[in-house]
Amino acid sequence: MIDNIATRATRAVIDLDAIAGNIRAFVDAVTPGTRVMAIVKANAYGHGAVAVSRAALDAGASWLGVATVDEGIVLRRAGILAPILVIGPIDPSEAPAAVGARLALAIGDSEPLVALERAAESTGAGPVEVHIKIDTGMRRFGVMPSDALAMAKRIIRSGAFRLGGVFTHFARSDETDETPTRIQAQQFDEAVASITAASIHPGIVHAANSAAALRSRRYDYDLVRIGIALYGLPPSDEIGLWPGMRPALSIRSRIRRVFTLQPGDGVGYGATYRASQAERVALVPIGYADGYSRKHSNRSWMGLAGHRAPVAGRVCMDQTVVRVPDEVEVEPGSEIVVLGDGREGAPTAEDLARLAETNPYEVVTALAARVPRWYVRNGNVVAVETLTERVICGKN
Repeated sequence: MIDNIATRATRAVIDLDAIAGNIRAFVDAVTPGTRVMAIVKANAYGHGAVAVSRAALDAGASWLGVATVDEGIVLRRAGILAPILVIGPIDPSEAPAAVGARLALAIGDSEPLVALERAAESTGAGPVEVHIKIDTGMRRFGVMPSDALAMAKRIIRSGAFRLGGVFTHFARSDETDETPTRIQAQQFDEAVASITAASIHPGIVHAANSAAALRSRRYDYDLVRIGIALYGLPPSDEIGLWPGMRPALSIRSRIRRVFTLQPGDGVGYGATYRASQAERVALVPIGYADGYSRKHSNRSWMGLAGHRAPVAGRVCMDQTVVRVPDEVEVEPGSEIVVLGDGREGAPTAEDLARLAETNPYEVVTALAARVPRWYVRNGNVVAVETLTERVICGKN
């Protein structure tokens, strides 16, 4: 099936049916009338922004969220016409490109407004849609709640803008204690109320991330922004996914060499692993330049014929060695699972995160561009993306 595609042995396999099913879970669960935004920043958390965006939109998402102007332009150049919100701050120098691509922009301070007004005037593109970002506790990007009305007035006074929305972001919605999130929501409600009391329509009101949308309909407002849960990964150990949601990503490779270590042989840089007896090992063409963390050295494992194959020695830039379990017959070309859904003997993204002392977000977003993405529907590869080309293998 997928082994007939001519690409590098190490590849990421993305199940577009899982993406679609995860989005549909939210479309079906949210308050009637609430829309769903698929967050596809960071190349869709490493899964591939264009393919994931199309799958999410087909499944019922009505908005896409990115972090940068360039990320939005990539989607526009792929022919995606759905509304796209750049949820992070932009540099004034990016204003012409953002306006030209008809991206909606988050505004958390006045710095980019003048540049956006000039860009709108020079292009004749019409009003630029902006969403006011209100900082209710994250303390990153956004206006303070007390300044939200002043920002709204500044925006509507200019013919260059259309106030398309007002939003905030929760800092602790993935924790067991919901109190901090309720406090943020209350501050947000008060800021939005100050805008509407001035007879200014706030546009689309939105606050919920994956964790808030999973835990309560209290935070639905007009739109929910689904990030990590879109990819079938829970926001935290405290906030899990709904039944039926599943991971979309696996990372697979093929063994390139099988050989025997003699007692005392060291493996890799620094020889941090030494064989205590004769043992078989295998070379896997993946390393930290692919996003497979060096912290997995001598700690993690891969799935080989349903068994755990422990990492032996340091993870190198491009290659990793694993020990072959005694009960497994293996040869060059045998498939090995680097990351999976907990079956096939492979670790999950959560497993790898614990080993690397990070979170699953970093595990998947670290996946390098040089790792080919194989997109699957109904068990069949429908497209393959490499550094140099995109091959359509079927309907995508």
